[in-house]
Amino acid sequence: MKITKIERAKKNKEKVNVFVDGGYSFSTYDQLLLKFDIFAGKEVNCNWIESVKKETQIFDSKKYIYRILSKKRYTENQIREKLFFRKVDKETIERLLNELKENGLIDDSKFIKDYLDYLKSQQKYSKKEIESKLYLKFKKGLDNIFLKEYLEDYDEKNVLENLIRREKRLDEKLVQKYYRKGFNFEDVQEIFNRVKKGG
Repeated sequence: MKITKIERAKKNKEKVNVFVDGGYSFSTYDQLLLKFDIFAGKEVNCNWIESVKKETQIFDSKKYIYRILSKKRYTENQIREKLFFRKVDKETIERLLNELKENGLIDDSKFIKDYLDYLKSQQKYSKKEIESKLYLKFKKGLDNIFLKEYLEDYDEKNVLENLIRREKRLDEKLVQKYYRKGFNFEDVQEIFNRVKKGG
């Protein structure tokens, strides 16, 4: 088997199409031409072609990950799911995730703390709501003991009072609204009655 032609890909100018024995064989990136010493006339075999294809998939997945991480933060699990949907094999996914962790580009524990700080700073959520948002976002890797300790100093009652005082209409629907948001029913009732009386 011999590489008979290399031509620039029409859709992606960073890639080239490689032809073996006169027929299209695979596409790869410019950067990998040097790594694999790809040139017209080179003798190749099936194993060599498969290794170039594999390395191209890894290179492509890295480009994708860096692009999405430059726009927003993702959890390890979210990146795993995104790569899985792009049909990247499990071995490659784990290899890429380990590389990202080693380079500090994904760190779920730091992400959880930062996200918790953000939710606490909003001063509009109950502890249950914060927990629910965290479980939705992180699914795995959430330590319940850490979460409870982190929310220990969160003054939920004060948050609730400030929210109720900002309401324009004080009617019974408010009690249900804040109870559904995860605030303690007795606290909601007590603060609602006090604020309604002008206290």
